[in-house]
Amino acid sequence: MSIAKVAFIGAGSMGAPMAMRVKEAGYQLTVCDPNSDVVDRFRSVGANIANTAAECAAADVVIVLVANDEQIFDATIGPKGILHGIPSGHSPVVCIMCTTHPETIKRVAGPLVAAGARVMDAPISGGIVGAQKGTLTILMGGEREDCELVSPLMRVMGKNVFECGDLGSAEVVKVANNAICIAVQFLTAEVMDLAERQGVSFEKLAPILNVSSGRNFLTVDAEEGRHQYAAWARSPDAFGSLMKILAKDLHLAENLAASAGLQLNLLSRIADYADYVDSGTFERWQRHGKLP
Repeated sequence: MSIAKVAFIGAGSMGAPMAMRVKEAGYQLTVCDPNSDVVDRFRSVGANIANTAAECAAADVVIVLVANDEQIFDATIGPKGILHGIPSGHSPVVCIMCTTHPETIKRVAGPLVAAGARVMDAPISGGIVGAQKGTLTILMGGEREDCELVSPLMRVMGKNVFECGDLGSAEVVKVANNAICIAVQFLTAEVMDLAERQGVSFEKLAPILNVSSGRNFLTVDAEEGRHQYAAWARSPDAFGSLMKILAKDLHLAENLAASAGLQLNLLSRIADYADYVDSGTFERWQRHGKLP
């Protein structure tokens, strides 16, 4: 099997630049998204437009990149989902690229596989900037032959592509990564305030941290770090949406810990913080997103 046709269900802030890179790489692209502005943009560059997720099922690879479990269920096994559009004899690879609980992946995989589809989890890391530049980290869980099949497609969107193991394993890795990442996002912004109030710019601080024990993904390049904060806090609505996603990811980590009988106190405190982020955090992130 070769991949020629790729469908995206969900083309938001992450999905849109990923889908555009797929289109530019020469794949036949179909996009399904409720946002008319998004649809118009992709129609203007020659992409096919699907009105329902079911219409995407004829593609070789169907990428699901939506916001939450309810939308995952709707897109995959809902009344107008992929499940009900798979042509006879066709075996699309359904790549669920959202961050969710491993059990969610397994719940939707059963009916899809029974209908002839192949299912993978392939969550992503790298943020909006990484999606735009094609430098995402992409984690894959599922049958090895499926991972190998979609790997060239994934490398159109990502720089680092990893096979994590069985179906659901990539979500475990992603949830673990996000828990650390989110703590770093909040703390680095506060430390930037601390340093700059004392006369040390982030441009001076970041290179030192990057060769010291404070190294993190925001210190690798100060300008890139500021671009990340600018993207995250580009508007109050965008920031609010992001905070909901960050809180969701932290609570996913809490749920995984609970299912393993673990009590992770620091994780719980960070999750509580994310639930009640105030306007001061938005203002801080927006301020740090401005280049000096």
